[in-house]
Amino acid sequence: MKHFVILTSFFALLGCKSNAQKLQVTPIYTEPQRVTKEIPETGRIQTYTTRKAVVERLNPMIFMLSKNAETLQLRIQGNISSGGHSVHQVRKIGFEKGERNGNTITLRYYVEIKKIPGKESADVSGYNYTKDEIYKIPDDVKIIRIELYEDKINTPSDRNPQLVAHQTFNFFAKI
Repeated sequence: MKHFVILTSFFALLGCKSNAQKLQVTPIYTEPQRVTKEIPETGRIQTYTTRKAVVERLNPMIFMLSKNAETLQLRIQGNISSGGHSVHQVRKIGFEKGERNGNTITLRYYVEIKKIPGKESADVSGYNYTKDEIYKIPDDVKIIRIELYEDKINTPSDRNPQLVAHQTFNFFAKI
């Protein structure tokens, strides 16, 4: 009996996907770049240092990865700024099932951004985030509206989530 329990728990662990709906956050790195510029009023040449992004920022968007009769697999992506003495971190992406009007349903996703005390490295200018979601489509739903909001959870006076992306998927049969 003991071996049976161990064997069934081992097979249960093999069937799990560990990275299916996990939030992935990656830093946006920058590197210093020297720029030389001539000042027209004085005619002098000035050299200064700026920072150039090495990693591309992801545009906030929602797009469909796959769809079958009962499930919709989609990816949520975006970026936040963080640097200097204003360190921001993505905590999680929350889900809220919205209202349903006939054959239309609205899904809302909230990116929770928390400001933490401290100083960010000069090489980091922000963070990209991506998350894959699987949504089970009800039988009579033909239009799915998905909205992505950013919610800063540290500032109670500014608790209005900001809409950063929205997408509508229409699943009516094409004739």
